[in-house]
Amino acid sequence: MSVQLSAPDLKRLQKILEVGHRLEKIWQSPNANDATQLDRVSAEQESSLSALKTLIAKLEIDAESADLKRLAFHARNLTQAMSAKHLAGILVPFERLHGKALRDDEFMIDEGDRKDAVASIGPLRVIAHNLRSAFNVGSLLRTAECFGIEDVILAGYTPTPEETKTAKTSLGAQDSVTWSSHTVEDALELVKKGGYELVALETVASAIPLSDFVWPEKAALLLGNERFGLDDSVLKQAQHFVRIPLFGKKNSLNVGIAAGIAISDWREKLEQRSKASTAKKSFAAQAKTPVTERSLTYSPIGMFQANSVHKYEAPRQGVVNRSAQEGVVQLASEFVPGLKDLEGFDRVWLVYDFHHNKSWKPLVLPPRGPHDKRGLFATRSPYRPNAIGLSCVELVRVEGSKVFVRGHDLLDGSPILDIKPYIPYADSFPASSVGWLEGLESAKLEVSFSAAAYEQLEWLEANGVDQLRGFLISQLEFDPTDDSRKRVKHLSSAESPTYKIAYRTWRAEFEISNSEVNVTKISSGYTDDDLSSGQDKYGDHDLHRQFAARFT
Repeated sequence: MSVQLSAPDLKRLQKILEVGHRLEKIWQSPNANDATQLDRVSAEQESSLSALKTLIAKLEIDAESADLKRLAFHARNLTQAMSAKHLAGILVPFERLHGKALRDDEFMIDEGDRKDAVASIGPLRVIAHNLRSAFNVGSLLRTAECFGIEDVILAGYTPTPEETKTAKTSLGAQDSVTWSSHTVEDALELVKKGGYELVALETVASAIPLSDFVWPEKAALLLGNERFGLDDSVLKQAQHFVRIPLFGKKNSLNVGIAAGIAISDWREKLEQRSKASTAKKSFAAQAKTPVTERSLTYSPIGMFQANSVHKYEAPRQGVVNRSAQEGVVQLASEFVPGLKDLEGFDRVWLVYDFHHNKSWKPLVLPPRGPHDKRGLFATRSPYRPNAIGLSCVELVRVEGSKVFVRGHDLLDGSPILDIKPYIPYADSFPASSVGWLEGLESAKLEVSFSAAAYEQLEWLEANGVDQLRGFLISQLEFDPTDDSRKRVKHLSSAESPTYKIAYRTWRAEFEISNSEVNVTKISSGYTDDDLSSGQDKYGDHDLHRQFAARFT
């Protein structure tokens, strides 16, 4: 419902938003943590805060509109101790009143709607929590209608189609898609009772790339505030976290566009699942065709979640993974009953897809041993005609749809194709010949850490860098100075030469003596200029500065 404001009231409202948005920028300024700029930022912040409080408080006396007058109470909520998120929440009702949402009905092209919806309803619901923009809500309703999802639940202060600007943006979609308005607590309870699994679209560390995600049979997609995302209390209730991989300088998308990408991915995979089901029914007939003339299709049963993301982080075999970090097989809901009785086995086989590999090679250079290329089928190289991996891992526990494992060599996002129990009498043949690998273990070196390096590793592990120790051991125990296979640099030519090996943005110096490699210290891979440049590609400059302050 639109609100008519007098010219003086409109001017008052515009001034409040002008000062409020300026204050928001100051509150989130990167200079707020810069000691040299702190006094200036504080002065500007205090001045703008005082001005905003005065403008809002005066509404109680000066405002002509009851809608504007009732917002005067917000003046007492403005304090120096509030967070930027709290400030943004205070500004929301003023933005709504001003009608700040874009009018996309002015530029959207209408090619003519169908008389009847073609898309069938699928088991997907959307919960939009605390969206500020009527434009985004209208866009979401149109997307929901176009892809045939079940319904849209508008939670918190998300505007509804009852507001004129939301209705205009949705171009009538609000009349053909089911929507409702609830508190976020009631919305979450509603979908859970219906057996829906919560899928949060967020850039959290554990989020799976959307392209690798296996949608649950019944899913509820969670969308959060345009600026701050989903509240922690909501995130804690989600069973799945997905993200949209981005490749530009910007690290975020408009929430309406992001929702469209996610819903499109869900719809496409829903149709793929339907086609796969149809294909299974005709498999008996296909089986009569020679294997070289037919194509075999496998669908993931789940996804692997781990801290290891890049190919160089994976150990050459899971059994040499020194990290105690657990990995998780997140199984799709339809396969969860198959986990019954799995607990009790010490180990399981994971069959998975080498999802980073796009090609194969008939001859490969193994990560250790003589520099001789070997036949692909005499190695464990991931570059295979069919990129299928097989790893025997330690089974830690099973919790619902999650299988926790240790001692793995899988990367985050690896599609899981199958799980099988490890059975020693059938799977273990310790006396077997190992071909060209015979004798390589005798060249293994002992890796140790100096007191200084050990202290640095302990500090880094306590601050989230928990893969470095295992990486150093696996890389240095065989051919530690092989710079054709490792990122190693020779630092000196003294009697006890020193080397440096790279891991992500960290460096480790080591020395070799007889059959031992001693890691002497850990250091940052950044220069002082790098850390002061403002270009923080990997988002870890602050950690490196803390490390330097602690160990310099």
